[in-house]
Amino acid sequence: MVLATVGTSYAQENTTTNFELQDNSTLLSEENINETPTIMGKTPQVNETVQQAAYNDEGDVKTVKPSDVEDAAVRVNRFIQENGRLPRYVSIKNSQVSMPEYLHLLTASLTGGDTIIKNVGLPKNSTGTTLAGSIKLNDYLELAGRVYNFIESENRAPSYATYQGLKIRFESLVWLFTKAIDFKVANQRLPNYISLEKLDNIATYTIDNNNPGSTSGSAANNNSITLNDILNAAVSLKNFIEQNQRLPTYVQVANQKINPSQFLYLMAKSITQINNGKNTPISLIGANEAPNPTGAAIGELKLTEYLQVAETITGFIEANGRSPNYATTSIGSISYPNMVYAMSRILTFYKENYRLPKTVTIKMVYNQNQNTNNELSQYLVATANCQVNDPSIQALASQLTRGLTSEWDKAKAIFNWVRDNIDYNFYYNTRYGAVGTLNYRTANCCDHAHLVVALARAAGLPARYKHGICTFSSGTYGHVWAQIYIGGTWYDADATSIRNSLGVINNWNTATGTILGTYASLPF
Repeated sequence: MVLATVGTSYAQENTTTNFELQDNSTLLSEENINETPTIMGKTPQVNETVQQAAYNDEGDVKTVKPSDVEDAAVRVNRFIQENGRLPRYVSIKNSQVSMPEYLHLLTASLTGGDTIIKNVGLPKNSTGTTLAGSIKLNDYLELAGRVYNFIESENRAPSYATYQGLKIRFESLVWLFTKAIDFKVANQRLPNYISLEKLDNIATYTIDNNNPGSTSGSAANNNSITLNDILNAAVSLKNFIEQNQRLPTYVQVANQKINPSQFLYLMAKSITQINNGKNTPISLIGANEAPNPTGAAIGELKLTEYLQVAETITGFIEANGRSPNYATTSIGSISYPNMVYAMSRILTFYKENYRLPKTVTIKMVYNQNQNTNNELSQYLVATANCQVNDPSIQALASQLTRGLTSEWDKAKAIFNWVRDNIDYNFYYNTRYGAVGTLNYRTANCCDHAHLVVALARAAGLPARYKHGICTFSSGTYGHVWAQIYIGGTWYDADATSIRNSLGVINNWNTATGTILGTYASLPF
């Protein structure tokens, strides 16, 4: 059996049609090439004001690697193509990055600037002209440099940038540079030029300057969640918790997957609005999980008190960007998971009875990481070439997941590390196993999978192997990849290509793949 993949196969794919990028020898006029683009009619100076950078809990500046920006660009480009608008934020290195902050990282990556996650304000407005023609490589790199300098100097994104008499609005600028980097990921080089008129096919944000950080108009509606969608998701969440005795990794709300903390905010806000007789949509905001959930209070809360708890939760999340570890009440401290469960039951009652309940009983959500499915035990132990108990595997798994509370974040940290640190090398079947792959930092598909599976299992996450016949751009081959069990679902974890992310495979056609086997221990 031939078991191989082509780790660099994405470099050979023709993505011109898919990504609407042009790459041929047609030249722009000398006048167009030599024109100096300007931003808002001003050429800003770097270091004109004190720079504001985001910091992590240890006080260190949040720096990201070019591969982190490239991974985000692939995901943002796909989101725009599917939704016709920018996402509200993109996750980069465990941080929720707004579009102005993402634009800063894009332009820094293209121009050699400092790729740090810094606080970047929204543009004052979003205006532009109808776009036509194309922009050549040297010109969009120059434009990227001017956008980068503007953000560095003004600490906000530009409303537009001018090029050859055209005004490229904020949203189109984000998509322009996203397309450039997405093309680079697929082809290992930047495109020679990019079509400008295609950039008009994106929804416009109307910036609300009275409420920085938020938007209004059609784009805001796309980032807001209706009460009916929240109610439906609350019912599903309640059922999941009662069936699994833990919180899920994410909550499906309408067409979006959000984390439980974000949904806790939506639920708490909804309860307050319902009590005030309002049913207006609620803006989705970023919210990290509670870092250390504590509190064992159980008992009954009356309507007036759980309304106060709901208001307190929304205020805390808005101020701190994460859920509280507990809520202090008359019956004691209610832990974060128990708050989520209580809010889901309040809204389920409202959906069924068209009124808020007079009381809510606080019940215990048991071990959030508890796994009651005995069939998963085979996917947690050491097997041949998957040396879960080896000290080097244990140490790296601990290092990668330290401080992370959700299964998804742990799995993503493990997947990203293997993808970004292990080079692809063609050979047949297993050669090194998990430990050898970690030592040599090179592997085929089998050994990539061994390391992903071993690290996941060492972190307490069930993981297994998939074997199939898969079609790459260069041909059809036998292939092996890992899957990780998160929140009741198996997610693909093919770490052989930078184009892939946890749960997403882009370097081969999943629609035509033929599955040959699923294993707890790879037999070859």
